[in-house]
Order: sequence, then structure tokens, then C-alpha cells
Amino acid sequence: MYRKLVSALYVLNIVSQAIFTLLIPIGIGALVSFLLVEYASLPPWIWAIFITLGAMTGLYSMIKFILSAMAGLERLEKEHNIKEKQEKTGNNDE
Repeated sequence: MYRKLVSALYVLNIVSQAIFTLLIPIGIGALVSFLLVEYASLPPWIWAIFITLGAMTGLYSMIKFILSAMAGLERLEKEHNIKEKQEKTGNNDE
């Protein structure tokens, strides 16, 4: 039961971080475009450019984050499997 709870919380953590990694650049792009349109008197089509750039950056960051999280999960699973094998054989030398 404990392992299932920890696994579920780990997945929830990864998903929430991935969502924030996607949304933050889009929000920054919207903020920058708002400031440029309102205070620098640029044309309104600048919104489309900055939000598109924010979405592309967010997607790239999210994919990079998910790949690094999966690599870390694989590393943890390998370490856990090595520990289990050592406990079964009684060989605790590191």
C-alpha cells in the first residue's frame, strides 16, 4: 500500500511539474505581448507571435523535463533492483 501511494504521488508530482513547465512560458509570452502592445504601442498581432513562441518553448521544456524525469525513474528502479538482489543473496558489499 505504501509503495502504491508513493508511486501515485510521484506521478502526480511529475504531471503537475510538466503542466507548469508548459504553462509558464505561455504566460510569460502573454505578459510580454501585453506590455509591448499597451506601453510600446506595437500592433496587436504581436500577441500571436509571443504566445506561439511561448507555446513552442513550453512544449520543448515539458518534453525535456519528462525525458529527464523518466531517466531518473529508470535509474532509481535499477538501484532498487540491485538492493533487492543484494538482500536476497545476503551480499551487502557495496
